[in-house]
Amino acid sequence: MVRRLAQGAIALTAVALALFAWHCDAPWFDRHVFLPQQFFLRASPGIASSARAIALAIAAILLLFARFLPRGAAGRRLFFALLLSILAAEILLQWRVRRLVRPELAAAMEALTMSHPRYGGFTFRPSLDQVHRILGREIRFRTDGESRRISGAAIDPAAPSIVFTGESAMAGFGLEWDETFAAALGARLRLQVVNLASPGYRAEQSALRLKDALPKLQHPAAVVGIFMPGLIGRSFADPRHPPLRRSSSPALVQRSGLYQLWHHLYWSDAAIEEGLRSVASALREMSALAQARGAPCIFLVTGWTPSWMLHDLFEAPGLDFVPLDFPDTDLLPDAHPGPRAILRITDALETRLRAAMPTAHPR
Repeated sequence: MVRRLAQGAIALTAVALALFAWHCDAPWFDRHVFLPQQFFLRASPGIASSARAIALAIAAILLLFARFLPRGAAGRRLFFALLLSILAAEILLQWRVRRLVRPELAAAMEALTMSHPRYGGFTFRPSLDQVHRILGREIRFRTDGESRRISGAAIDPAAPSIVFTGESAMAGFGLEWDETFAAALGARLRLQVVNLASPGYRAEQSALRLKDALPKLQHPAAVVGIFMPGLIGRSFADPRHPPLRRSSSPALVQRSGLYQLWHHLYWSDAAIEEGLRSVASALREMSALAQARGAPCIFLVTGWTPSWMLHDLFEAPGLDFVPLDFPDTDLLPDAHPGPRAILRITDALETRLRAAMPTAHPR
């Protein structure tokens, strides 16, 4: 009886894997796996076909295995061997995940950021002047009392300013101040740079920081935001907000590496729609805040954003955006924009901003 139940469970698992392989084509993987965590790197299409092939192969092996499932003591030994293999996979996965994080980047993030009472975690610490080794280079980070990355000079609230809000790419994480496209644009347009971005920010945090900062600036000339599909997966990833995907699983299960892998990789339609609504609201709010001050708001859109997402988030609501993607060779080892990507971003945004701003603002 026990053997037949085990055979039935194995057969059902095989059928589920076969259905997965039949249903989960490349567009499914794009929507439910890749896009909600896609920033500058685009996932290889071969991942989807490989996953389907592996699922079919495992299904065939399970069906064959079910037929010859051993009985008695041999069956019990096999059962315990399977349990031990799951435990080994859990240990290996947790070890591997810890090794995926570059120690120097983790140390820099811990030293440079903090949980802000209003903006949440990974906000730059105020009044910083520190040098950190990132990707083999010594990078100097300076911030003012309001946790804004600065060149070293204090921000003048009365000066005509171009305001940047976003996450690590906008903040120039891993780059010297003068190497960032924010600094380059400010120099080309002869505008003071006010950079509100911090590593790991969500679109909602970027909108909140912009809401707080604009009233303090007398002459905001333009606002520049940023979007990648990965911001959808990052949406509501903050302790002060309800999680995007609630789980009724026990705390012990939620700490499991296998559980976290599944919870991280797969995004349901409901979760994606909720993330899209939240990000869309934040983008519209940023644009409205800028327009209320008479400043154009331009969004840099990257991360290989698909056409349907461009339409829903930017074209339909009438938001101004510049789509720009980069080959892997233009990225740094941590997948942030490198020098060639920075130059392309600066050129594209300068062209759009000069067309959008009614007059130049001399300094």
